Amino acid sequence: MSLKRVLFSCTQNAVRSVIAEALFGQLDCAADYRVASRGVIEGAADGYAITVMAEMGIDIEDHESQSFDAFSAEDFDLIISFSAEANDVARKWARSNAHTQFWEVEPPKIDERSRENTLISYRNLRDQIASLLEVNFGPFKQKT
Repeated sequence: MSLKRVLFSCTQNAVRSVIAEALFGQLDCAADYRVASRGVIEGAADGYAITVMAEMGIDIEDHESQSFDAFSAEDFDLIISFSAEANDVARKWARSNAHTQFWEVEPPKIDERSRENTLISYRNLRDQIASLLEVNFGPFKQKT
């Protein structure tokens, strides 16, 4: 059986696509897939994303942002985008037999006055992506 190849994309490859890639690794089916994430542009590591993933025991601190140019469209069977901009690029970039999907997950809301409110927004985003992954790909591994 050949591995299915999935690319998660967003605008900067710093929050939504990175979280999706990391969460995907926690799914029961993860071993059957090769997964990556990319952005329309490369963004800086996002400390809030690192924090909310660390709360789940998932380390994304070493993630290096990359743009679509880092891979060839032929490397993927499915491209899932989290921003309209990334979806537009993915649809133009994808080879003819690669499927593209747009999962409408709003970017996190930054509250300059409240770190906790910002973290709540990131947690909600993380949990929304986790739910979408579970609906589309199956359950998460049971923690032992």
